[in-house]
Amino acid sequence: ARIAKADNQSMNRPDKHEVIEYRLYAVDAATGDDLPHFPIALDGGSNMSHSSRMPQPLLIDLHEDQHHWLDQMHGLSDEDIDKIRAINNEASRQHGIDDSAKPRPHGGSGRGLHVVQPLGSTLHIIEGSTSCEQTIDVGDSIPAMVQADDVHGTGGLDLVVTTSQGEILTLESDVVPYHPLNVWSAGMTRVPGSSNAQAHGFSSTQGIFVHPISRQFRDILGIYVPITFEIFDRRPSIKNEENRRQYQVDVRAGMSVKRTVFSHTYDAPGVYTEKIQIPYGPGYYAFSVRLRTTHGIVYEDTFHIGWNVNYMGVLWLIVCLPLVLAAIPILMFKRKPNWEEDKDYGGGSRGTGILGRAPPS
Repeated sequence: ARIAKADNQSMNRPDKHEVIEYRLYAVDAATGDDLPHFPIALDGGSNMSHSSRMPQPLLIDLHEDQHHWLDQMHGLSDEDIDKIRAINNEASRQHGIDDSAKPRPHGGSGRGLHVVQPLGSTLHIIEGSTSCEQTIDVGDSIPAMVQADDVHGTGGLDLVVTTSQGEILTLESDVVPYHPLNVWSAGMTRVPGSSNAQAHGFSSTQGIFVHPISRQFRDILGIYVPITFEIFDRRPSIKNEENRRQYQVDVRAGMSVKRTVFSHTYDAPGVYTEKIQIPYGPGYYAFSVRLRTTHGIVYEDTFHIGWNVNYMGVLWLIVCLPLVLAAIPILMFKRKPNWEEDKDYGGGSRGTGILGRAPPS
């Protein structure tokens, strides 16, 4: 929020002016109260323009350990709201203790998400549970929301920052693991004005994501492309509401609805493997796996693979491999001649020789 307040030092002066202050608010959706440690005052740095539009904040988990999200998704965790708040309170208490000898985990020791808020030329990275803040000044104003994805393909999460001068910066992390539910990149679900532009994967009650065995970039040779994905639903009492357990899944070879190559409606969450046939010929494809719920909310996961790109190599194997296999026994077989038994060379001819006559005595 951008808040204007009068400067106390120049209150009674004729040239008094207002001071612009920026605050970050986080409100409890159940009670409407401010969350602990909020609001937080932010500094925009030297390149801050008060007339510019503030970019949207990015909600992302930058903790090193993210297994508790998956445990909650699969029903393997017994942590409730009170226990998670107790963990965050303990993390906040430890944050106030100056103990440089004990290394702190990457991203903090609390639970929940981080808030990445660009303001001027400064990038504010705030752990929501403890309000621990780290700032990075990139030297130029940041006009757009920060994106998050595995840009370098290292298996870690990268932050993508753009500046007003046209520069694109990537902040790479080797310890924050990549997960398709913990990204924020381009796609139909991120279009401004859509009904679910702020839907987050880890903290959402429903969603879909492709397993690593299928999303690994590779060239697939064959007729079908196997895709393994998982549908999860953590809504309360969903097991007793059969009419709400409808999950429409579409797979597109691209982003257009005209390139839909698979569509099916499932009646239960779980892990599914489908074989997809592509009618567009060999090439590199960006597959988009989309889930539409009964409320019209869309969840999407995108991955890239190649399909029969090196098909000439397969044709070479089909044509040449049988010939090579047939030639191997011929080349390996070697017959040793026996001159005494070979009739053409005098063997068995009772001493008549090659010309059929007896040699001269």
